[in-house]
Amino acid sequence: MRKIALMMCVWGMVLAIPSVGLAKGEITGVIGGLIGGDLNNVLAGNASIGGAFDNGPLYGVRIGWIIPLFGLEASYVYSPSGVSLSVPNANVGVNGKVHYFEGNALWIIIPGPVSPFVTAGAGLHWYELDITGANASPDAGELKKLGFNFGGGIKINIKAITIRGEVRDHLTKIGPGDFNFSSVGSEIFEDQRLHNVEISGGVGFRF
Repeated sequence: MRKIALMMCVWGMVLAIPSVGLAKGEITGVIGGLIGGDLNNVLAGNASIGGAFDNGPLYGVRIGWIIPLFGLEASYVYSPSGVSLSVPNANVGVNGKVHYFEGNALWIIIPGPVSPFVTAGAGLHWYELDITGANASPDAGELKKLGFNFGGGIKINIKAITIRGEVRDHLTKIGPGDFNFSSVGSEIFEDQRLHNVEISGGVGFRF
């Protein structure tokens, strides 16, 4: 049994060598848009507060290692997305920044010059918000949490160049107390799962 197990390990290593040889590194610049997620309505005392992340531009970079059917990649994308808040009898403005640091697995459905793919992963979701309003000094709110994403797209491979388009849904679970907004109240947000959808394209280089 030990000899059989040893032989299987050796054959596994031998069979893995061609796969490593076929693997390609890839780095891609990303540009697109982020469709803001809903922050719902929340009752804070007698005040009804509604909010949603604004749609905004998105920029980033992805770097990974691709074999014919699968891939692993790390990515950073950023959006200077504001937030729309509706607060009765109050003039409130919010500036926002959204950062996603994520690791993903890719499944290349059809390897070749035109390659559709699906992807899923997890990582750090970092929200920075500054609230300003009449008779209120700027108030910073920051949130760093583990989040998830999933999506899909298509890659067009032209020699060492890759043209890529995709859609991803970034999901972050938030609840009361995650943000610290003393000027408006710490219970702006209900316990919920926030969806921010990325629609992006990019040009990459394989190495």
